[in-house]
Amino acid sequence: MRTVKNKKMNQLIAWATVIVWMGLIFYLSSQPAGESWNLSYDMMKVTVQAVKVSQVLVSLVLAYVVGRFLKKKNKTIGLKELIGIAVIIGVLYVVSGILLRHFAPSDLHHFIRKNAHFFIYMALGFLLKYALKSSGITGLKAVGIGLIICVLYAFSDEFHQYFVPGRGALLSDVMIDSTGATIGIALQSLFSRITKPVWLKGNAETIKK
Repeated sequence: MRTVKNKKMNQLIAWATVIVWMGLIFYLSSQPAGESWNLSYDMMKVTVQAVKVSQVLVSLVLAYVVGRFLKKKNKTIGLKELIGIAVIIGVLYVVSGILLRHFAPSDLHHFIRKNAHFFIYMALGFLLKYALKSSGITGLKAVGIGLIICVLYAFSDEFHQYFVPGRGALLSDVMIDSTGATIGIALQSLFSRITKPVWLKGNAETIKK
């Protein structure tokens, strides 16, 4: 009895998450061009700062990995090795900084806007495939239904944007959305295959008890 209730609750949460995510997409599409661009520029600023932070983190991780490698090879980390590590990290840091400074803001902004389409629909595909699975729809049937829903929603999203001030409908965005949804569905299918043995093992142990 408890298992049936848990299954229904899991199914309810899964579909509620899909609806909320679709609502988020609808909200973002409802923003006039000015608001949408401002949001994209804010995201661009956050991305630039994240890249700068990642430069430091990657440098520290690289130094740690090289240090561990030298230690594993029983090599003493002296002044010569430390200078070598510092030079490698310095070169990578400078090169990434140059690339970041020479990346035109307009190009970065366009990149973020198009990738936002991809990733938001990738998440939708993942969530939708999981919701279908929770309802007992699996295999190619779930993949087909999930992809059809995502593609139709992408078309409706562009149609909706056509009536928003300053926005427009682009077939290329539908293609990007559909590609993201396809990747999301594929990732959920892969995730299910990886975690399935764990769930089966857990259920078997529960039955034995």
